Amino acid sequence: MDKIYIPERFKGRTGYHIFVDRFCRAGPQIPYVEGRRIKQWNDIMPDWWPDDDGEYRNEYFYGGNLQGIIQKLDYLEKLGINFLYLSPISMTKTNHHYDVGDQRIIDPYIGDWNDFITLCFEAHLRKMLVAVDLVFNHMGAWSEFFKKALEGDQKYRAWFEWDGYGNPVYWYGFKDMPQCNKLNPDYQEYCCSVVQKYLESGADCIRLDLGETLPKEFLVRIKEKARSINREALIVSEMWDFAINRGDPQIYDGQVDSVMNYPFTDAIHRWIRYGNYLHYNAYTRNIAKYPLEVQDVLWNHIDTHDTPRALNMLQGRGMLENPYQGQIWNIEDPWRGYNSFDTFSFRKWENENDYCLNWESINKLKLAALAQYMSKGIPMTFYGTEVGLSGNKDPFNRKPYPWKSENHELLEFYIEIGYLRKRLENILSDGDMQTYTNEQILEITRRSRYGIAVTVINRTNSEQYIGVNIPNTKVVFSINGSNCNVLKPYGAIVYTIATRSIIY
Repeated sequence: MDKIYIPERFKGRTGYHIFVDRFCRAGPQIPYVEGRRIKQWNDIMPDWWPDDDGEYRNEYFYGGNLQGIIQKLDYLEKLGINFLYLSPISMTKTNHHYDVGDQRIIDPYIGDWNDFITLCFEAHLRKMLVAVDLVFNHMGAWSEFFKKALEGDQKYRAWFEWDGYGNPVYWYGFKDMPQCNKLNPDYQEYCCSVVQKYLESGADCIRLDLGETLPKEFLVRIKEKARSINREALIVSEMWDFAINRGDPQIYDGQVDSVMNYPFTDAIHRWIRYGNYLHYNAYTRNIAKYPLEVQDVLWNHIDTHDTPRALNMLQGRGMLENPYQGQIWNIEDPWRGYNSFDTFSFRKWENENDYCLNWESINKLKLAALAQYMSKGIPMTFYGTEVGLSGNKDPFNRKPYPWKSENHELLEFYIEIGYLRKRLENILSDGDMQTYTNEQILEITRRSRYGIAVTVINRTNSEQYIGVNIPNTKVVFSINGSNCNVLKPYGAIVYTIATRSIIY
């Protein structure tokens, strides 16, 4: 198996992370499913309180579906998006779809295999690639596989983990998510059949939920199956820390091709919000240790379905300034107790403090997004961030996309930087990266055989003199009227230095 073979077609892509239930609803009436509740799309506040018995079941839905995504492909194309990442779409009990059953069955609210095939076909016509999110660490307690295991079926009992007393092991203690035995060959074979189904139906990339928990031999088997179906498939692992800090670094052994780059999220927000340039410098030193091929396809995000929205991390209350206390979004500690967590009080606090759309946060978000788009790797925008969705952690970061209520200033900005990436694609696809930063200024230099692109960002609310005086320089992008002499408050410029040929 190839160790460091990264399909060239993913380099230089601009990605978009779609939480399917919350993006867009289209097509026929939503089918009836017992136990589920449908919320009106314009009722943007998720149900954050528990059910009558005190449980949080997440069994309310907005009904976003595959047909809705197909309907909005032109919108995504206008944003410059050419890589879609879908949250899980298989049949589950909950709206997040991570409590999976048989992942070869698509949830009826989301659509069917014809819808998925059509989505991939329509995306490919627009030269977009499609990534799907597969869950192999655990299943839903409601799944037929787990029910059979509890009934004593030895085949399926071997698919799950059990403690010394014969009780199921649950992921992080969540009673609705029993943990799977990822070393069982039969379970691995089932998972490979899921990978095969998606790739043969048109998917181009597999994102492995909790991929950092999957054993080496399992990952090897998944990748071998994927590459036997599509030589150009990309395998991406969820990983919350640097890959170099793991005892079994997946990217060096070639088990996966890339990882979700959460350290970037932490570093860029800490710098823009707090001026912590030492933390950002430490990030760049660690990322430089990754194989160059991997750096080109890192998934760089400024928020996801598992963190607060970028607006909140940049402006909201409660974020952690001190990196020794955890990542900026680790805001749960005041609600933790011994073997308990005060979910209601935590969510109540989040509900009261999750609206962060204002002049300052909009300007900071623009700077974070520009750094994201100009850094080495694939920028991955979480749906709705480009139009001002705010919210702390789940469920407030998963509001429905506000169609017809977008923040148009941000939307126009994202259209512009999407176009910027397209203009500079030759440089950004695999050009090397050097950075300089202090408490006020961040400079990102991308260099390839086609030329040089330099991004200079001012995180402060005061002017910063830079005095760029380099031959063959052309400013191709500016924020807040900044220029080669002065960066305006919360301003930035991108300029190119021609060495051979750059397409404008």
